[in-house]
Amino acid sequence: MKDVFLNLFIKELKISYIGYKIVPIPSYIKDDETRGFNHVVEVFKHMDLDIYQIIEKTKHFKQAEKNAKERQSISKYLRLSNIKTLAKDKILIVDDIYTTGATMKSAIKLIEKLNPKEIRVLVLAKTKNNEDKKSNTKQSLH
Repeated sequence: MKDVFLNLFIKELKISYIGYKIVPIPSYIKDDETRGFNHVVEVFKHMDLDIYQIIEKTKHFKQAEKNAKERQSISKYLRLSNIKTLAKDKILIVDDIYTTGATMKSAIKLIEKLNPKEIRVLVLAKTKNNEDKKSNTKQSLH
């Protein structure tokens, strides 16, 4: 299945992100070991860019099981590891699903410490959180 996610867009993505280094949002290491792979890395490796796995999740923290407020604490469980010099690099942080943005914001803060030339974000999907749903409901009632 990993091959289908970017298939329609792969040529455009390769052109749009020439020269970028990919930093994937990590899974908990034991989840990767159980699966035998990191799903985010597998999907985005088809962009043929260098992948820097420099963010580590230190604890199993399944966000699907957390409410929006609890999800904000994800930053406590992310840290830099295998640090590389990024001062001249353009970084593309990638993830599969964007829900509240807490993980992505935490990753950006970590990467900013390494002074990259540029940071961009690419996700496969964005979910509607409860605030989005409430907003859409109010709009549809008017």
